[in-house]
Amino acid sequence: MPLLVKARSLLRNLFLPRRVDVDLDQEVHSHLEMLTEENIRAGMPQKEAERAAWIELGGMEQVKEQVREEQIGNWLHSVISDCRYGVRQLRKNPGFAAVAVLTLALGIGANTAIFSVVNAVLVRPLPYKDASQLVILQEIDPRVGDVSVTYPDFLDWRQQSHTLGQMAAFHNKGFNLSGVEQPERIVGYGVSPNFLSMLGVRPVLGRDLLPAEEKQGTDPVVLLSYRLWQSHLGTDPQVLGRSIMLDGQNFTIVGILPPAFGFLGKSDIIAPIGVWADKLMDRGNHGDLGVLGRLAPGATVAQARAEMGAIASRLSQQYPDTNRDEGVNLYTLRDIFVGDTRPAILVVFGAVTFVLLIACLNVANLFLVRGSVRAKEISLRLALGASRGRIIRQLLTESFLLALLGGGLGIVVGVWGITGFSHLLPPDSFQSMGVHMDLRVLGFTAVVIMLVAVAFGLGPALQASRQDVQETLKEGGRSSTSSAAQHRLRSLLATTETSLALVLLVGAGLMLNSLYHLLKVSPGFQPDRVVTMEMDLRSTQYSKPTAVMNFWQQVLDRIRIVPGVETVAVGTNIPLTNDHNRSDITIEGLLSLPSGDSPHPDWHVISSDYTTVLRVPLLRGRLFTDADNETSPRVALINARMAQRFWSNGDPIGHRFTWGHPENNKDTKWITIVGVLGDTKLYGLANPSRLEVYLPFRQELANDMNLVVRSAGDPALLTSAIQESVAAVDKDQPIFGITTMKEVVDNSVSTRRVTLVLLALFSALALVLAAIGVYGVIAYSVQRRTQEVGIRVAFGAQRIDILRLVLKEGIRLTLLGVAIGIGAALGLTRLMSALLFGVSPTDPLTFLGVAALLTLVSLAACYIPARRATRVDPMIALRYE
Repeated sequence: MPLLVKARSLLRNLFLPRRVDVDLDQEVHSHLEMLTEENIRAGMPQKEAERAAWIELGGMEQVKEQVREEQIGNWLHSVISDCRYGVRQLRKNPGFAAVAVLTLALGIGANTAIFSVVNAVLVRPLPYKDASQLVILQEIDPRVGDVSVTYPDFLDWRQQSHTLGQMAAFHNKGFNLSGVEQPERIVGYGVSPNFLSMLGVRPVLGRDLLPAEEKQGTDPVVLLSYRLWQSHLGTDPQVLGRSIMLDGQNFTIVGILPPAFGFLGKSDIIAPIGVWADKLMDRGNHGDLGVLGRLAPGATVAQARAEMGAIASRLSQQYPDTNRDEGVNLYTLRDIFVGDTRPAILVVFGAVTFVLLIACLNVANLFLVRGSVRAKEISLRLALGASRGRIIRQLLTESFLLALLGGGLGIVVGVWGITGFSHLLPPDSFQSMGVHMDLRVLGFTAVVIMLVAVAFGLGPALQASRQDVQETLKEGGRSSTSSAAQHRLRSLLATTETSLALVLLVGAGLMLNSLYHLLKVSPGFQPDRVVTMEMDLRSTQYSKPTAVMNFWQQVLDRIRIVPGVETVAVGTNIPLTNDHNRSDITIEGLLSLPSGDSPHPDWHVISSDYTTVLRVPLLRGRLFTDADNETSPRVALINARMAQRFWSNGDPIGHRFTWGHPENNKDTKWITIVGVLGDTKLYGLANPSRLEVYLPFRQELANDMNLVVRSAGDPALLTSAIQESVAAVDKDQPIFGITTMKEVVDNSVSTRRVTLVLLALFSALALVLAAIGVYGVIAYSVQRRTQEVGIRVAFGAQRIDILRLVLKEGIRLTLLGVAIGIGAALGLTRLMSALLFGVSPTDPLTFLGVAALLTLVSLAACYIPARRATRVDPMIALRYE
């Protein structure tokens, strides 16, 4: 802290006019005494002489103000003069200025681009009223972790909680919009009536939801997003009271949401939860329900978390069949928006900060070289009476001019970086939080420019102002003491650059190693040449099982004959999408366990060719056939993990299980296991497989299914033909979520891939800058030692001896930087542990490989000046000054 205080004081004294009040008081009093004495000598009495002196001076404050304005004017003139001189100096050295500006622009631009992401995701206030007081609540299942909330539990929470002044439920819903030219899938929420008011959102047209619309059986009404109002209704102001067809049901439009409204992604529809309340009253059914809460005045997140834990404990005792051992997790709204991307963002921001430091060190090295070139000029100015502070201020002015030029170009680079960064991200990354340059980002950039100017300018300025005037001005004098000090400082800067570059390279190496290990993990299926798309039968014509089965069968039959289609199937919850259905089961012959301890597998409904399309291997038994229909005995497939868990010493084929708990169900329907499939990854390649059960779609009703199609060529080319086949069965059914399974795999590792790309980019830039820094030091060293080299050559030194002499210094600097960098990396890489998979943050192979790479690059940079040194002519070198 004392060092920072001294630096701040120095900069204030250099660039700001000193306070002059005390000096002015003394000056005014001296003038007053002088005038008073003159008046007394002229024959005036004492009091009249003082009064006349006061009148002549015009009053102390006025005089002080005049003198102050004069001093400030002189200071401004001095600053302008420094700026003009600095501009002339930069114009005389365009190469130096161009290299410095470009280096700074890259460092500042990269920081601006990444801070735009940090600002959007972690800093900028969320667009809701008192967003810091908003929390999201989820239930905890001891077997699987966080799960969605049951509607009856929400009603109990709302009634019993005091630390949360308000609560609202939001039910994630997808809607089939029909009655338009092209059927469309739109997303939205069924919500409690106070949901929008809790967020501080008001409709721009119409009204909010009413409290009465939370009750079951209410008339369906809806608020539309501004986008949907524009695209489908032409921004008609008379839209209120009109109907829109959603899921085959008419909803009355009662309001239009603001243009920028969104909640956890795009929200095109807001409807009252009462429309579906009767279907949500099963306390054991964890659907897609979330709970939004607002802290009561004076309450904290910790207090709310403790109270909700106590409420969950009471409900666990009150409803042991459904709530046994269940808890509550409470998150801030920003935590939910950011998700698991926070570590990656902070790691990348740290990396880009290192790049900026390396850029500053490089420019500082350039300034040191330039300072040695200008040594005589500076010494002459000192000899003519310029103070050391005046010299420092002039040199710092030049550094500020370079920083401003680099910052201006850096903003342009930052805008390009934001655009490029947005192309790297998956479409829904950061929930469309709007990564762009705003006043906060520009303010950050301005602060960076100021800090950068001081960071690369102050050290060289202090060094340059310490010239030995007499020695430097001697004819032939080279100020060896100053040169040695400058060389030590430049060596220190180059070593620091090497250390920082090694830390970045180690981070990139660990991410590359991690992604390599992650992509080697088998997802349990073969994604090549497979396209998937989702459909959800919502209209009343599909309220009966027969209609649903007939639709899926007709779609399969039509797509199967499309040219280019090898195999087609339907299934729920495809791998790597984090989508799931889970239920308790009871296995025949095993001890019946209470809720909370029972097997709780994910279950899928699939057609007979599902495993053929995805190439999920059959390990034992048989697959489904067309004979496994609604009239045949109920059958199922399980995955290898489930077989190992419950039949590790036996064969699961032929064993039976049932849903739920038989003691609670008089009409128990047992399901026979007929085959065992390989495990698939439902929740990402980095997460373990879970228990899985597969059911034939003719024995289990499923309206929401994914079409999965394996093609003979490019699967994307089949999309139009598949849509036409579906339209031939029912033209009002929208198809959505169209993607290839290869894209599904890629999206599952997108955070790690983007982090790797950015770390690799910044590491490459750092490597180049560090190599330039080492090159500069060695080149300058060769220049300083030209006479020494000439003497050695004159006494018979061979080229290999000179080469070894120069490379020895470069190796010393590089190895010192590598050693320091390894020590720093051992500590810093632990911060990115959450991003790694299959590799330790202290992986020795990565550290050794990066150290070897950096050493080779640095040696290559040293070889150029070393080779130049071997060509020194002894006669010229001995006359060198």
